Amino acid sequence: MKRRYSVFIVSIIFMIGIFLFSIQSIAQENSSAEGAVEEAQNIETPVTNEQVVIAEVNGEPVYLAELKEIWDTMPENYRTQFPGGFKDLLEQWIRQVLLVQEAKKLGLADDPDVKKKIENVTQQIMIQEFVTREIIEKAVVSDEEIEKEYSSNPTLYTEAEQVKARHIMVNTKEEADVVQKELKEGKPFEQVAKEKSQSPDAQTGGEMGMIRKGDLEPEMEKVLFDLAPGNVSESIETDYGIHVFLVEDHLQPRLKDLAEVKEEIRTKLLPKVQQEAFEKMIEAMKNKSEIAILEENLPKEEIPEAPATDTNPETATPPAE
Repeated sequence: MKRRYSVFIVSIIFMIGIFLFSIQSIAQENSSAEGAVEEAQNIETPVTNEQVVIAEVNGEPVYLAELKEIWDTMPENYRTQFPGGFKDLLEQWIRQVLLVQEAKKLGLADDPDVKKKIENVTQQIMIQEFVTREIIEKAVVSDEEIEKEYSSNPTLYTEAEQVKARHIMVNTKEEADVVQKELKEGKPFEQVAKEKSQSPDAQTGGEMGMIRKGDLEPEMEKVLFDLAPGNVSESIETDYGIHVFLVEDHLQPRLKDLAEVKEEIRTKLLPKVQQEAFEKMIEAMKNKSEIAILEENLPKEEIPEAPATDTNPETATPPAE
């Protein structure tokens, strides 16, 4: 019973989420439509999607355009909740309309508490849209800021030292000796890896790709980064088995060009720029506004009392040594 109740609550919350999502979509639609109202008046037009009714709930029409806009602008993580696609959204919408109709019958549309909650939601949507339009969409990271970040933190934009390597892994010293013998006789490392290595990458000739410092255990790393390109290591015993390495290339640390990391830096700095723009905007609003805080009407803060100190030497806790 408890689980069933939880699922029910989750489904209701989800429906409310869709409802709020629809409010934003409808608001955007109304806003964009206002400019076209005058032009549309006195002009006969054919039936459009806006006039297509796809359902009626106690005589209340559900328009195709209304639901289609919600569906088309719905984030993917919302769409996964509708395995049946658009028809599932319609079914959910019908349930929502039924609930709203019943709520109106109970007079909830005029209930002060409900009105206050609707007002709060409206304010949140307005704030979200205002911040999006005035801060998020307008904030820009300048080239100067990007260059300053790049020159001030070179280590963040430096490629670590790397080696390109292959390896052969076997389980016993005898197997490792056979591998070393074949390699010394001139057999290609890649071929020996395919024939003898017991690592999953044997079929690719023991290819390890590019390895950066810090990627492997210290004992492996020391061998690889001390080995000159083209050379084969001695047999190295590790917790995973006995390895023989071939280093094919060794790249020293390299400071990336600014062009390579420019967008990375821009993405990194953008939240900070947006936050600074937001704070600056708030301060500007405060400076041109009349704001009075009535301190005498604020609730008094209760300062918690410090725990009493036991002054009785017989019961007091001795200090830690």
